[in-house]
Amino acid sequence: MTALTSAGCGPDTGDGTDARSPGPSPSAPTVIRLPGNASPSDMILTDEGTLWVAEADLAAIAEIDPSGKVTQHPLPRGAGYPPSPDDLQESPDGGIWYTAGDQIGRLGPSGEFTWWSEGADAPGNGPGAGDNGPGFPDALALGPDDTIWFDNSERGSKVFSRADAKRGLERITRLPTQFDVAGMALGPDGAVWFSQQQEYDAEQREGIGRLTAEGDYRKWPLPENSAPRTIVAGPDHALWFTDRRGIGRIDTDGGLSHFPVRASKYPSDIVLGPDKALWFTTDRRVGRLTTTGRITLWPVRGAKELVGIAPIPHGGFWLADRETDTVRRFTRPR
Repeated sequence: MTALTSAGCGPDTGDGTDARSPGPSPSAPTVIRLPGNASPSDMILTDEGTLWVAEADLAAIAEIDPSGKVTQHPLPRGAGYPPSPDDLQESPDGGIWYTAGDQIGRLGPSGEFTWWSEGADAPGNGPGAGDNGPGFPDALALGPDDTIWFDNSERGSKVFSRADAKRGLERITRLPTQFDVAGMALGPDGAVWFSQQQEYDAEQREGIGRLTAEGDYRKWPLPENSAPRTIVAGPDHALWFTDRRGIGRIDTDGGLSHFPVRASKYPSDIVLGPDKALWFTTDRRVGRLTTTGRITLWPVRGAKELVGIAPIPHGGFWLADRETDTVRRFTRPR
């Protein structure tokens, strides 16, 4: 752990406060260095102020306490596919859920793992592994039933399932097509929404999908080569997502709109900020988008490839920088 120069440009303003959720310790560094080749991506900040970071190339999840202390949690693994963690989700009963290669699992508050791998005979299988293995899950989200929902591939089809540490894995539905899910979120209508990429059926197009607890599925196609990525529920009864062209919005009736981000290679992560605006990372910048479509961008000093963003309830954000193997605290300039 090394303190570097501050990533922020000034004190935060207008981002809201929440006295119940502790922020970083005043003595915590504004930039925290992870081990080399960590390749940080998704992040989760808990109510207790602990930051959890997926480290894809290290096959580990980093735990960073409010003082900036880093604890590494290597993922369970066997001789098979490397478990590269990608998507994280806080569990309602404590702990962190993750997707990683052919594995879905839960890291408990005490550092213990519960996990499922593909195939009953695969080395390193965790509790509950069997014929209902996760089959290379892409993304996960907290569903309407307070269980973790995730997608996976299975013999030319796309499967959506629930995960529970006590009950194991339970299938929701199987779709007769294949695609990758880049992001998943619980919508304001009680359904789970997700971004679809790289569909293998020639008659299909990438788009935004919706799945109910009863297994009813619907998709809204997007323009060709949109490549939608992260998706989040907004404050306006709509879902907001990043794509190759900028930031998209879809309401729960399927109405689509789009907001280009100037001079941007590919916006990455997007979250709902404490100020009820949408905040996102793009290249070396942080962006803020209001529900009326106004975009403001700030460069982040020292950043090279910002891929993850997590709001701090009392104001500001944590950012994950994949190229520099760091997480940095950002405060909105005046």
